[in-house]
Amino acid sequence: MNGSTAERVGRVASWLVDVYALDLAIDPERFVLSLSPESASALLPVGCRSGLLVVERPGELQLGLHLAPEDRDRTGTVVEETSHLVCLAWHAARDLPISLLVLELQAEIDRFVFARLGARRGARRALSHFERFRFAQDLEPVARARYEIAHARAHRYCRGLAQRFPRRADTPALLGELRRFYRASPEKKLRIAA
Repeated sequence: MNGSTAERVGRVASWLVDVYALDLAIDPERFVLSLSPESASALLPVGCRSGLLVVERPGELQLGLHLAPEDRDRTGTVVEETSHLVCLAWHAARDLPISLLVLELQAEIDRFVFARLGARRGARRALSHFERFRFAQDLEPVARARYEIAHARAHRYCRGLAQRFPRRADTPALLGELRRFYRASPEKKLRIAA
């Protein structure tokens, strides 16, 4: 992915908005922050170099997206963190509930979808992320459990997508499925991906 970090985030966000046919009016490039490693470490969960920063006050939600220098050229990380930004912004704009688990689940699915449709890989090759993925060793136990659940459920769901929609000609049906899933309640998403 070429361009500045903000441009890459903007392109991925625009792509996600198109894939899911979202009515979302944000300029994702304005959310990209440049933090020192010390500031990022103080603001992000233990074990995370990059991430979405959220400040919530009554009637107000402030978001910022930090990508560590070593993650800025990692397409999977850019897709994952941009997915968090778009998903949270879309849910907040509609005053819909969202959980950290569902944000992680959606980001894992978005990495598959990006590999499948954005990078134009076949269904099997797009699933390779799930097999070679490794969790950071210093994650807090609660966060690690959340990531493991999201990863396992997303893998099952995406494996099902790859089986039901294996060919490029299946793209319209795949998009229909993805758009319904995106709009499902958090509870329904977790049931579908179980």
